[in-house]
Amino acid sequence: MKVHHGMAIPPEGETVELKESVGEWKEIVTTCAAFATAQGGRIYVGVANDGRVLGVQIGKGTMEDLANKIAQNTNPKVVPSISTIGQGTTILTLDVPENPIKPVYAFDKPLRRSGRTNQVLSPTEAAELYFATRGVTWDETTLPEASIHDIDAGKVQNFLRRAQNERQLAVGVDVPIDHALRQMNLIRDGKMTVAAILLFGKDPEWLMVQSSLRCARFKGDNTVHFLDMKVIEGTIIDQVEEAMAFVKRHISMEAEIKDLEREERWEYPLDAVREAITNAVCHRNYADTGNVQVRIFDHGLEVWNPGGLPAGLTVEDLRRNHESRPRNKLIARVFFLIRYIEQFGTGTGRMIEECRKAGIPEPQFESHADSFLVRFEKPVSLAERVAGLKLNERQLKGMQYAEQYGQMTRQKYETVTGASTATAKRDLSALVKSGVLRPCGRGRSIRYELSAQIVSRKTSRKHDEKKGKIAQMSRNMHRK
Repeated sequence: MKVHHGMAIPPEGETVELKESVGEWKEIVTTCAAFATAQGGRIYVGVANDGRVLGVQIGKGTMEDLANKIAQNTNPKVVPSISTIGQGTTILTLDVPENPIKPVYAFDKPLRRSGRTNQVLSPTEAAELYFATRGVTWDETTLPEASIHDIDAGKVQNFLRRAQNERQLAVGVDVPIDHALRQMNLIRDGKMTVAAILLFGKDPEWLMVQSSLRCARFKGDNTVHFLDMKVIEGTIIDQVEEAMAFVKRHISMEAEIKDLEREERWEYPLDAVREAITNAVCHRNYADTGNVQVRIFDHGLEVWNPGGLPAGLTVEDLRRNHESRPRNKLIARVFFLIRYIEQFGTGTGRMIEECRKAGIPEPQFESHADSFLVRFEKPVSLAERVAGLKLNERQLKGMQYAEQYGQMTRQKYETVTGASTATAKRDLSALVKSGVLRPCGRGRSIRYELSAQIVSRKTSRKHDEKKGKIAQMSRNMHRK
């Protein structure tokens, strides 16, 4: 760290920028906007990137001219505190405060400081910051072209009945529709909010084309070939039910007898899938032009929605107790009143628990700047994992026993398959040679376990999508 006239000059970072001269005024303006959007910062002018003090020539009006350029090219205007350090070899310091209203634009671009760089925000990120710093969510904004005539009275009344039964909502079914909506803050200044149209609109897509939900069943484990696709329109309350109906049509259900009673089980726990779909519809970014999507593959089911996690919340947080941070406060409250959500940050935990109870891998969560994904995977059956090895019926039966009980002896192989000792030895030797079984121990105590390769294939993804390309793939699907 360099020291100039008793002042330590730190290296560039989250809150520090070094510039060699006032001639770099455009970069200085950009950094001022980025700092103001983040936590503020200081710019040293007259210092090289490596910390060497070069100094600047301060003429009459130099500081005023720089301050004017910053103010004229930022929105909201940034007014840093500018001062000088030293005599002879002089440097300028610009102290930029954090702006309460965000994002701050420079040259018509929304910017934010990240590490040592100034990042241009996407339209979605800029919109979210704008509403967040004003204490409102996007679903609270109004649609000037919408009116009470765009509201389906029957849907409002159905909701009120459900909310009374589920949460004892103190709004009567017989009250005028506009009164009921005002009670729930769905009308502001006499205008319909985005939430009102999404929840109870007669034709939400007419006003917000991105409000529809897309479901698809693909052949195999990639998005190349569609087997079925449906675009679900209407209110977002109805979309949850229709999406679940689509899922049920395209996933299998098996039945087994336990304690003389028939027990049916879906290949994915329906409560977990419903939670994922409900969260996607409730918490998506409706300012984004994408759609919520449900994608079903041979070995996986994915729920994707526009809009990453709220600032300060990580994927790791989703696996433990965390606070609820709804992106759409009005929608979240209505969903809470009909028990679609609980508003306590417990949704992801319930998904994880349901998958554990069903005996399938825990759901995977992926969050990106403009998207969020929940992925469910079903175990790949043993028969699928060894399909290319041309095993006989005895060998497959023996491997199934080894998978179920963790290990198997030659004697147990003979019992399970009915093979003779000589046949059992040949079969087991072939399985070891092919790499699907591994022997443990020696002599009479030898036992056999599934190889690590076969075990790992149980939960391996066969999707050919690359991590980090979720949003692009989703847009491709949207175009199709």
